[in-house]
Amino acid sequence: MTQYDVIIIGGGHAGTESAAAAARRGAKTLLLTQCPSDLGALSCNPSIGGPGKSQMVAEMDALGGVMPRAADRGGIHWRMLNASHGAATRALRAQIDRDLYHAAIVDILAQYKNLDIVFETVTDLDIETKTVNDKYQSAAIVLTTGTFLNGVVTRGAEKIPSGRLQDDGTYQTPDTHISGVLRAAGFKLLRLKTGTPARIWRDSIDFSVCEIQPGDNPHDWFSAGDPTNTHDAHCYITHTTAQTHQIIRDNIKSAPMYNGDITGTGPRYCPSLEDKVMRFPDHTSHHVFLEPEGLNNPLIYPNGISTSFGADIQDIWIRSIPGLENARIARYGYAIEYDAIDARALQSTLQSRDVPGLFFAGQINGTSGYEEAAAQGLVAGANAAAYAKNLPELKLDRTNSMIGVLIDDITTLGVDEPYRMFTSRAEYRLHLRADNAIARLGDMAVELGLITDAQRTAKYERRRNEIAENDKFYAGYIARNTREIEAYKRDAALKIPSDFNYAGLPGLTNELIEKLTAARPENIAACSRIPGMTPAGIMVVLRKIRNN
Repeated sequence: MTQYDVIIIGGGHAGTESAAAAARRGAKTLLLTQCPSDLGALSCNPSIGGPGKSQMVAEMDALGGVMPRAADRGGIHWRMLNASHGAATRALRAQIDRDLYHAAIVDILAQYKNLDIVFETVTDLDIETKTVNDKYQSAAIVLTTGTFLNGVVTRGAEKIPSGRLQDDGTYQTPDTHISGVLRAAGFKLLRLKTGTPARIWRDSIDFSVCEIQPGDNPHDWFSAGDPTNTHDAHCYITHTTAQTHQIIRDNIKSAPMYNGDITGTGPRYCPSLEDKVMRFPDHTSHHVFLEPEGLNNPLIYPNGISTSFGADIQDIWIRSIPGLENARIARYGYAIEYDAIDARALQSTLQSRDVPGLFFAGQINGTSGYEEAAAQGLVAGANAAAYAKNLPELKLDRTNSMIGVLIDDITTLGVDEPYRMFTSRAEYRLHLRADNAIARLGDMAVELGLITDAQRTAKYERRRNEIAENDKFYAGYIARNTREIEAYKRDAALKIPSDFNYAGLPGLTNELIEKLTAARPENIAACSRIPGMTPAGIMVVLRKIRNN
C-alpha cells in the first residue's frame, strides 16, 4: 500500500487547487482523477472572473493559488466590468483558451516534486481508514468530485449516466460508489442540477449582424501577468427574438425541467433559456454572448442559452437567433444532475465535523462556478496538509476574505440551490477588494508556507499605489467596517462546542432548535447568522456557554 499525507479525489478546479496547496505546505500528495483532460477542465464557459469571483481569484493569488497564473497564460479577451464604478465593485473577467489553460495547469502542477498525479477511477473508498482502491492510503482525503456523483445528463428524452460530456462527444463515467459511502457515514445528500448550452461551429455564424465586444487594451491581470500573452480575440453579442420565445413556449412540455424529468435544483442566477422565457414573459429578448472557446478552436460558446431541450427543438430555436440562422451544432446543450452534501456538516476548514481527516471542496459542497470550486480547493488542501502534518490551519472568515464569506455561508446556512458568489453577499465588501487581497492575506500566506516572503513583497509592490488611492477613497466606510469587524471577531472568539445540545434550552423555539442543531455553528458570530435567530435566542446560547 502506497502511503501519502493527502489524497485528492477529482482533478477539476477544486482538485488541482487543493493538490497544489497541500504540496506547497510540504505534504506528500496524490491527485487521483479519471483522465488527463480532467486537469483544470473548463467544462462549461471558458471564462474566469466577474463580480464577486474576481475578488476570490485575487485572494487565491495572494495565497499562492494556481488559477490566477493559469488564467494569465490562457486569457484571450479581457474586460474590467463595472469600470466606471468604485474599486469595490469592479471585476476583471477574461475569456480563456481551453487548451492554453489546461497546458498551464499541467505545467504548474509539474513543478511540485511532492505531488503525484494518477489517472485512475476510484472504485473503492474507505473514509475511516483513508484508503482508496485498496492501494493508496493517507492521513487526509479531499473529495472534489464535481458533478460526477451519480451524474445524469439529460437532453430532451435522453437520460445518460455521465460525469461530463467531453469534447469528443463521449461521456465520462459517473461515480456510483462514493455517494453510498457518504450516505452510510451519515451525510445528508442533496440533488442539484446545472446545465450548458450547445456549441456552435464558428464558420457557420454570421458575425456581421452581431454587435462586436472588444476587450480592454491595455488590460489588468489576475496575477503578475504573462509577457508572452498578447492575445486579443473578439467576442460578440446577439439576442433571442420573439420567435425564439414562441418556439420555446410552444414546446415547453417537452422541456425536462417542466415535465418532471429533472428533479434537481438548478442555479437561480444562471437559468436555462427556457427558464428565463417562462419566468420573464414580458421580456421579448435576452442577450446571447458569442464567445470563442480558444484562439484556434473552431467552436463558439453561446453564453446565455443553456438548455435541456432535445436536439430537435434546439435546432429550431437556435436558428431563430440573428446571426445563427445557418448555425451548425457541434454539440447540443444538456442539463446534468448530481449529488452534493449538505455543507453544514463541515467546519470552516472544510473538514467534516464527524469524520476527522475528511475534507470536501467544490460542487460537492453545493456551489457553482470554477472560482468558487478553486477557492474551496485551496482552503481544503491547505487544511488537509495541516491535519496530516500537524501544521497551523488556514482559517478564512467573513472579515478577511470573500472566500471566507463563501465558506461561512455554505457551512452555516447550507444551500437550497447551487451557490454562486456575489459582492452583495459580503457585508464588508468595501474592504474585501481585489486590489488589496495581498495586503489582507499576504502575512497569513507567508506564515503558513503558501507563498514566500519575496512573493508577498512582489505582489504588494505591484498593487501598492492602487491600494493607497482606493483606501483613501473608502476611508470613512473602512473605518466603520473596522469597528464592525472588531465586534464580529469578538463574537467569533466565543466558541460553541461541537456537541452543544440546543434541545430543551428555555427561550429557544422548536424552529430555532432545529435550525441550530442542523447548522451546528462554530461560534456566536455564526450563530447570529442563522435565519430567524433573535437577540434573545443568542443570549440564551451565551448564558448556557458561560454556565458551562
